[in-house]
Amino acid sequence: MIDAKKLLAVALMGVISASTVYATSNDALVKEGRKVFVTKKLGNCLACHAVQGDPSIPQTGDIGPKLVNLNTYPKEYLFDKIWDPNKTNKNTLMPPMGRSHKITKHQIDALVAYLQEITKAK
Repeated sequence: MIDAKKLLAVALMGVISASTVYATSNDALVKEGRKVFVTKKLGNCLACHAVQGDPSIPQTGDIGPKLVNLNTYPKEYLFDKIWDPNKTNKNTLMPPMGRSHKITKHQIDALVAYLQEITKAK
């Protein structure tokens, strides 16, 4: 017969291990998203946007809206806004970062992860 305590211990180790892997992979995604945000040849988002929550980034972008509380938006909404903002706003100055192949889908996912993490109210 299986020892219930051992079974519980193994199950808990699996949960802890899985959450550690998720945290590590999410941290890496957030870090990659920051790189997209600040790198001129990638997103270069800071040229137009100031962003709440990252004091190491120059807050000089004032063409686009200040990016705040983006963790309250669904990931899909933010992805679509970055992929092609013209779908919902024909008069936007923001370029279609994904549709124009400036950045990849993975880079947009990373950028969304970064923006949702960094703009959380603290």
